Order: sequence, then C-alpha cells, then structure tokens
Amino acid sequence: MSRDPAVTELLCDVLGEVCLHLDIAESAQGLLAAVARTLPVTGLAVRRWDPVRSALDTVASAGLGDVALGRAALPTPRADELLRWARRGAPTAWRAQGETSLGRALAPEWPEGPLAAVPLLDGPEVVGVLLLRGALWEHLGLVAVLAEPFAHALANDHRVHQLRSLRDAAESDRQALLLRLERQGVGATIVGDGLIDVMRRVAQVAPTDAPVLVLGETGSGKEVVARAIHERSRRAKAPFLRVNCGAIPTELVDSELFGHEKGAVTGAVAQRKGWFERADGGTLFLDEVAELPPAAQVRLLRVLQDGTVQRVGGQGQLVVDVRIVAATHRDVASMVRAGTFRQDLWYRISVFPLALPALRERPGDIGPLAAHFADQAGRRLFGRSLIPSGADIVRLRAWDWPGNVRELAAVIERAAILGNGHGLDVVTALGSPGQDVRGAERLSGATVEAAADAPDRAELERTLRRCRGRIEGPFGAAAALGVNPHTLRSRLRRLGIEWGTYRPR
Repeated sequence: MSRDPAVTELLCDVLGEVCLHLDIAESAQGLLAAVARTLPVTGLAVRRWDPVRSALDTVASAGLGDVALGRAALPTPRADELLRWARRGAPTAWRAQGETSLGRALAPEWPEGPLAAVPLLDGPEVVGVLLLRGALWEHLGLVAVLAEPFAHALANDHRVHQLRSLRDAAESDRQALLLRLERQGVGATIVGDGLIDVMRRVAQVAPTDAPVLVLGETGSGKEVVARAIHERSRRAKAPFLRVNCGAIPTELVDSELFGHEKGAVTGAVAQRKGWFERADGGTLFLDEVAELPPAAQVRLLRVLQDGTVQRVGGQGQLVVDVRIVAATHRDVASMVRAGTFRQDLWYRISVFPLALPALRERPGDIGPLAAHFADQAGRRLFGRSLIPSGADIVRLRAWDWPGNVRELAAVIERAAILGNGHGLDVVTALGSPGQDVRGAERLSGATVEAAADAPDRAELERTLRRCRGRIEGPFGAAAALGVNPHTLRSRLRRLGIEWGTYRPR
C-alpha cells in the first residue's frame, strides 16, 4: 500500500499543507484542495473530541457552504458508540449520513448526502474525527491514509491554542501587576546623571551580541544595567533570565546551568532544562560569575565558544542562542593572576567591560534616587507619594553608603515605615541621631543595630570551612550566621578573608 503512487501523492499533498500552518483552521481550504486532487471530496471538517463534555467541537471546515458546525454534545449511548468505533481505527463511509445513529451524531448539521468519517487517534486515545463529504465507500483504503497527517495537524492546533491561552493569561497577569505598581514596563528605572557615561556605552554595545561584563560594588545597580542592555537589544522580546552563580551549591552547578536528564543526579525524577536552554534566544545574566568553581568555569567557556550545551547524563549536544551578560563585585584581574579564575574565560566574558561607580562617587544622584524610592515606597505602603526634605537629602548625602543604591532603597523604605506614611524619618532610619554618619564600617539594611554583635574572624573562618566556602543559600555561611549575604561579603573583604579558598578543589 505504501508503494501505491496515489497514496504517496495524497500524503505529500496533505503533509505539505499541514506544514504550512500550525493553526488547522488557516489551512482548511488548502487541505480540502489537497485531498480533492486524489479523492472525490467536496467538503471536509475536523472535529476535536472533548472527553469531559462528551462533545465534538469543530476546529476547521471547508467546502460546506453555510453549514455551521459548532459544538455537538453527544448523549451517553452515542458517545460510547463513537468511542468504540474510533478505537477500531478504520474509516467508515455512508451513502447518507442518516443511515446510522453514529452518522447522525458525527454531522447532525449536514444536509443528507454521502459521508465518510476517519477516526483521529493519539496512541490509544481518541482526539477527534475527520469528516469528508463525498462518495468514498470505494476509496476507504486511500481515506485511511489521511488519519495520521490529520491527527498530527489536530495535535499541533491544540498545542498552539494552549500556548496562546497561556500567553494571554501571562500577559493579563503582567498588566495587572504593572497596574498595581503604576508602571508601564518591567524594566528597572535608571535615575540620576551619574551613569550617563555608562548608559552611553550601553547604547553602543546593546545592538551587538558581544558578551558584557558589568563590574561594580554590591548594590551599585549591575542588574539594572544588564536589563538595560537586554531591553535595547534585538532580543528585547525574548527572555531575560538572572542566575546568581554564588548561590548555587558546587555539586549542582552543572545541573542548574546546563540541565539534566531523568535519573542523572540524585533527586532528578524528570528531565530539567538548564538556564542556558531556558534563555535560548534571549539574554542570560550571570550574576556573581566570579563565584563559579574552576570546573564550572571550564564548561562555561565551552558553551561560550561553541554555543552548545550538554545536559548532565545526556548524550547529544544542544545548540543554544544566548547573549551573556556577566557581573561581579570581585577584582577578576587579580583572581586571574592568583589562578582562581581562568584567564581564557576572563577574555571571553570581558569583551566589553562596564565599570559602575559606587553611589558615594556620584553624590549628585542621591537626591533624585531618594525622591524616586520615596515615591515608590509611599505609594506601595500607604497609597500616596512621599517626598524627602532638604534636610533629609543633606543627611543622606553625608552617609558613606557601603551598600550603594540597594542600601539607599532599604533606608528610604524604612524611613517611610518609621514616618507612618506622613513623612520620612530619615534620622532614625540611618541610626541614632548621635552617630557619625560618615562611619565606613556601617552595615546596611536591618543589620545596623547588630554591627557590634558581628562574628569575629575566627568564627567567620570556622563557618566558611563548615559551609565549604558557600555564602548564599540555605546551606551558606550567611544563613548559618543569620546575616545578609551582601553584608557578610562586605565584612569578609574588610577582614581580608578570601572565601573562595574554602571551596573544595
């Protein structure tokens, strides 16, 4: 049968039309023309079986004139009859649709005339039926050939509509969130003039696909700049995904970045896509890239060179199209000289480095940033905007800001809460009135009062050894000590403790 020229011609014609459109309704006329070149057919309809409602829903039709094929709910006896017939998998033709109860159930709206029906199956499951108008009882061998291509077309159509529904639901959620936040988009806002030179360089590199390395202290806005690069690139409508390399346990780095096959690692009960696969077509922001262990650096270099990844436990290479933006607060050049960061990876990710100034280096931005954060905090917490006073700005500009913009945002939100929505209590938010606001040893956020109780060097080293150099995450040193990870890193740097040396080699 497969060598019959008529079968080959019919399959080629139908499959050609199926491949043109994922939405089967768009290809209905072309499918009818393709079938009619071989079979005496004047009309067709594809109906999807809904097992929940015991109903047939028309998803495509052509050549039926004004006949409206909508939803047809079947009584239980006819539904059972339909399923028994469909599971046999053989097409049926009638000289008149009213010859049997099944014929009447399949096309109750059709005028009397010859009818053929082809069951569409996905494995053992009934997914629908193909209805053909024409005298086909002498051509059932050829009609049977249509089952597979039309079943694939129906499956593709179903998946497309599912994806559209998910996309519409996600867009509705996005719009609702933006409405609540009173924002027009999800990109972070860049406030002040201190980053004008940086943003000029962002505009230069964004249209390209060159890897970018963003350098700057913790909290200085590296992710904001990474998002700005993505939003100004040709990938703006594709995913922007962020992964904190410092928060991934060493033994899970490969699985997180590159994915794994079922059973490849402990607890891998299903296949999992890694961050590179999920960011395909878009931008992957590798935050704290200098925290990656040496073995992961080698595999990351291979991905950047070849554009392929291999899942843990997988056999084949997967091609990915991902733009890399990396960031770190570490002195990577010194790490390269010390041998803790690969020189070839450094050259690969630093094609276009961007250095962000610390907030204390751009004091002119403190006022605009404080006003921006006060407006956001006031609206979110109390439903009205708050405005910092001139005295507030003077106090804020006198602070050293070891936590940079992130610390400023936290201080402003704390000041709004302390002010009960009537204003900003910046004095209390920064610390007690008698404290010297120029103290460079201050901790940011909620740990201001706990600075005196910070762990000593010996305890820090014991904790790092126990946590194997890990800072973030449920098993990291920050969680063990009960402090903010960024605060812990800042203190380790001040004490000259290199936490990477505590990681297993």
